[in-house]
Amino acid sequence: MCRSFHRCLFAVWVPLLLTTMTGGVSESAEPQDVVFVSKLDGTEQRYVIVLPDGFDSQSLVSVMIALHGHGSDRWQFVKDGRDECRAARDAAAKHQMIYVSPDYRAKTSWMGPAAEADVLQILEELRSKYRVNKIVISGGSMGGTAALTFAALHPDQVDGVVSLNGTANLVEYALFQDAIAASFGGSKQDKPDEYRKRSAELNADKLTMPIAMTTGGKDKLVPPDSVLRLAEALKKQNRAVKAIHKPDGGHDTKYAEATEAFEFVLAQVLAAGTASAAKPLLDFAAKPVTIVCLGDSVTGVYYHTGGRRAYPEMLEVAIKQAIPNANVKVINAGISGNSTNNGLTRLDNDVLKHKPDLVTISFGLNDMARLTEEQFGKNLEALVSRCREAKAQVVLCTPNSVITTGGRPIEKLKRYCDVIHATGQSLKVPVCDQFAAGESFRAKDAWAFRCILSDEIHPNMDGHKLMAQELCRTITGKDVSLANVGPLQPALVKTKAMIESGKPVKVLAMPPFDTLIGPALKQLSPQATVEVTAWPTAGKSLAEIERFAKDSVRAMKPDLVILAVPAGLTATTDEEFFRSYSWIMNWSLSFGHQEWDCLVVHPSVVTPDSQDPKQELIRRLVKAQELTLIDRSAGDASAAELIFGKALKQAW
Repeated sequence: MCRSFHRCLFAVWVPLLLTTMTGGVSESAEPQDVVFVSKLDGTEQRYVIVLPDGFDSQSLVSVMIALHGHGSDRWQFVKDGRDECRAARDAAAKHQMIYVSPDYRAKTSWMGPAAEADVLQILEELRSKYRVNKIVISGGSMGGTAALTFAALHPDQVDGVVSLNGTANLVEYALFQDAIAASFGGSKQDKPDEYRKRSAELNADKLTMPIAMTTGGKDKLVPPDSVLRLAEALKKQNRAVKAIHKPDGGHDTKYAEATEAFEFVLAQVLAAGTASAAKPLLDFAAKPVTIVCLGDSVTGVYYHTGGRRAYPEMLEVAIKQAIPNANVKVINAGISGNSTNNGLTRLDNDVLKHKPDLVTISFGLNDMARLTEEQFGKNLEALVSRCREAKAQVVLCTPNSVITTGGRPIEKLKRYCDVIHATGQSLKVPVCDQFAAGESFRAKDAWAFRCILSDEIHPNMDGHKLMAQELCRTITGKDVSLANVGPLQPALVKTKAMIESGKPVKVLAMPPFDTLIGPALKQLSPQATVEVTAWPTAGKSLAEIERFAKDSVRAMKPDLVILAVPAGLTATTDEEFFRSYSWIMNWSLSFGHQEWDCLVVHPSVVTPDSQDPKQELIRRLVKAQELTLIDRSAGDASAAELIFGKALKQAW
């Protein structure tokens, strides 16, 4: 919106919602002006965020991005009384969305490369702080143009678009050329490719999300022609598009039309993945329900998830969260190394003998290395047929997304996922697309995706929680969050059982806990006999500690392992640190179901003043492995032995 056309009316203010979060429901009643440092060029940038009324930080929440017009800044869509601005705010409030208005390089942005980088960084930051579900990007005039541009550049980041009085073709647009050239890094003649790739009309094939656009026939600032052509092109592709054109309208959108545009998009975007999006596959209220999850090592219980449970067990938790009165039992029938050949062989004994109401089938990661696509498809058909003969419903699952390796390149995995989809379509079997969910997650935040994998192909417990949530949505039609489901307690099951039976407890512990664990266990149980083996860490690198874990722990078969990797150990990259620390934990667990206890002590317990930048990453990794972490609380100046003893008592 041009400054001369639409000045920001800061005096017009309808008090907006909530901004600061303290871990539960928000309490502040003011928008928050957020400052961040651009990763692109190190400059200070800003956006305004408004959290929905009564916001609970543990709930899934969708986000509306509102982009201001030419000559304005981040406050326009937060405080301006114009119809477009009020409609955006009201739509976000009505649908309990986080409302974000970025500067995106402020008054003359036009979504050039720097503005694009800022919006990507803001989305990354939002996803790191909140449980973001859907993203809708909107704006007016320059902002309406920018919303279309960003969606065409990053369709993986956007679930819906509302463009009010924007242009879809920057190659032909004739006004504000100095500002656009400054934003794009040159004129149309200097940078033709930049103008083309930022023109939504010229990239219509990428706009697969629901889109609503408003135009005015007498708009001289941003003529409607390109947007009208884009709307027709999208309709021919059977896209969900709504074009609201007022032949006598100018460069504005009235409240009613703007609201109509927002509701068209939000009705479709927010319906996806909600309780109304799908009918439950089972009647959980009628009788006890049994579900069996058939699969390979990603389904079974192994060290990747801490050795006590995996996504089938988490699925039971998720269903009971989604349907509190559900009487449901989920049985894990996953075995490492299995393909669909093995699944057929053990179907009767491991699955059908339980008389399941529903069977989930998840294979592919081993099949792609051993079976042709044709064999894989025939085996899936046979599995479905035999389950149906036993009166069980079926859900097919695509494998989780992976990091490409020589034996499992992701392009080949996609082909096996296509076989699953084709089988589901031909047999009318629902498909839970774990692969697509993982790929979407990777596209939005590559590092966060890495952090849900234990190795290149196996998810850790954080990954399994996401898989359980996806499967729960497929089965019940409801969204749930397992993010705050902590590790199973008590943690010292094997240790306590050994002591209570009068047997000596064999402990492998890193210093200083090799000297602290004996007295601490005797405080819990005076009759305890403790045999401690020290795990040397002094002067060792992270890689050397990892090698010791690989060579020694499983061969030793201890009853309790205490990991306390010293503060300050580094690696060349975060990826190398991630991998080594993960494998220290992986090798410290038995291969399958947990045969011994394992505790992790955070470096801050021993070195409270350490400025180690990896402290938060360690917390993230331990949580993702679903191991019990002994940590120092903020402000706690207690001695290490006191923190350790108290934590052991809680884990007892």
